[in-house]
Amino acid sequence: MIFFTAFADVLLYIAFSYLAGSVVLQFVPEDRKPRLSTSKVLLLLSTAGIIFLSFGPVYELAVFLQSSQGWSESYLNAITGFRVGQGWLITLLLGIILAITIYLGGSRYIQALYLFLLILTVGFYSHISTLDLWAGFALHSIHILFMAMWAGVLLHVAWFAKEGMNWERFLAWFTPFAFFCVAAVMASGVVIMFFFVAPADYANSWALPYGQLLLLKHLSIIPVLMAALINGFLNKQKVFQQAWLKVESLLLLIVFIFTAFMSKQAPPHDVNDTLRIEGGGWLIEELAGPLYIPLTAGLDLTLNGSLLMGLSLLLLFLMLAGFYRQLNAWLSLLLSVGFIISFYVGLMLNLSF
Repeated sequence: MIFFTAFADVLLYIAFSYLAGSVVLQFVPEDRKPRLSTSKVLLLLSTAGIIFLSFGPVYELAVFLQSSQGWSESYLNAITGFRVGQGWLITLLLGIILAITIYLGGSRYIQALYLFLLILTVGFYSHISTLDLWAGFALHSIHILFMAMWAGVLLHVAWFAKEGMNWERFLAWFTPFAFFCVAAVMASGVVIMFFFVAPADYANSWALPYGQLLLLKHLSIIPVLMAALINGFLNKQKVFQQAWLKVESLLLLIVFIFTAFMSKQAPPHDVNDTLRIEGGGWLIEELAGPLYIPLTAGLDLTLNGSLLMGLSLLLLFLMLAGFYRQLNAWLSLLLSVGFIISFYVGLMLNLSF
């Protein structure tokens, strides 16, 4: 069940990004972006995807309720009696209207409005909004909105650009646009994290499944930022290098995957209580040693751990060197995955709880 709903969330992030990228690019003049292959079918599939994929939490709840209710009653109760179901009903309505607008070739302003309302719906009915309604609503909406706009434009240009014409003029606006989006995503993400993990417990949370995935998510952001730096700033000749854009988009997909699986774990509002109930993270005791309550994460350097962390930094440097030496861009994807794995394992080997 967790794998199914997490995979659905990954596809949901992609669907939102594809639609947001399409809307943003409709407001960009033709001479300030590459020639793109557009598909109304993919836009409609993305809209349908948002409707069906966002039903996952409702399905989970209905399955849980079936232990005490009938099949039809459990679904009706899940949809009408709980916030998650009520949010999905609004998503269904807005998604249908957006699909009709796209199918009929409606105004870009109308498309932008209904997509924005869909994102606000996700924010309003998110888990964080149950902890603090208005702050959670604003933070989650900002996080999804700017993530989708940045990732969406990148997705369209990386995979659907037919040629590199207008590339310099595209970078002139997209680089500061992406910089602002990334800053908004990271700032809102940090504040959201503190709703679930106290700053003092950040390292302690690594002993839990949620914390392990949170750490992996943060590590996976580093290669994304490196690829963005290469595409936006270090490409001095402003040459259209679509392979590097594809690498950046796939690295962003890795972040989506870690985020989706993390959202399915119990958040450690109290790390020690969560450890008692949920147990430790995967392989944590094999790597970091036994876990003791209360958790007190500390640095305990080992030769193997230090070597692995050093190797991870070398892999990150090789990613940068590979760009300057004009090596195959796909090698950087492997180097990035190697960085995440080696830094994670090395850090765990250098920790004790």
